[in-house]
Amino acid sequence: MPIDDNLRRNIIERWMRHAPARWWGDPMDVRFLLAERLNALSGRRVLDVGCNAGVLAAVAAEAGNDVFGIELERDALLSLRRLSRAERLALRAVCGNWRELPFAPRSFDTLVLGWVLYYERTVEEKIRTVGRLSELLKPGGEMHFVEANRVCPVQGRGKDCFWTPREAAAFFENHGYSVRELVGWNPLPSLLCWLPGEVKLMLPRALILSLYPPGRLVQFLPGWYDMFKRLGTQKWLLNGCRSYYLRAVKRDD
Repeated sequence: MPIDDNLRRNIIERWMRHAPARWWGDPMDVRFLLAERLNALSGRRVLDVGCNAGVLAAVAAEAGNDVFGIELERDALLSLRRLSRAERLALRAVCGNWRELPFAPRSFDTLVLGWVLYYERTVEEKIRTVGRLSELLKPGGEMHFVEANRVCPVQGRGKDCFWTPREAAAFFENHGYSVRELVGWNPLPSLLCWLPGEVKLMLPRALILSLYPPGRLVQFLPGWYDMFKRLGTQKWLLNGCRSYYLRAVKRDD
């Protein structure tokens, strides 16, 4: 089910109504693509890990899924609970983190990691966390994952806690998953796109930002969302995208 103007508008309105201070701040964020994928699910038991104020979890709940949101920050959970009550959604808030998960093994059909795994700073920490989360997922269950691209000067800044899209795909393939979808997001280049990546990563972030096209204006162009989706599937553009979406299925090894 493709995202439409109503879904996108509802997502932004929910942020403004229930948690304006926690809004992503980007009307072209990759998490709108994640919302489209969650909106297409039905009859699943879903866990949104690091769910913030629960706006994406609300999309999944409204689509007819049984949704849990786990979050460490109590203010965010209060916003989630207000949203759930106001809109009468099957959306439950759990205070906690992924190191102490209060769920039984194989409890969920779907896991959502929306720009949170980078908090684990090393590969070893990521392996432990993904392993712990995978225990909650049924064989054949899905992982929906979005994050910044490590080599994008505006987003990942080359930090080891981020991955490139291909590094993320390799990680999940090597840790019990089969990657079914990988979409780069927002490939609009800067005016310095001709420079080698290692040179751009040494430049001040403020300078890089000032030399990107006025990206916020792109949201007013008809068809920008579908354009991003089409471009994001082109392998030659993956490395230059600012962020990415990955969907992987847990193997029954």
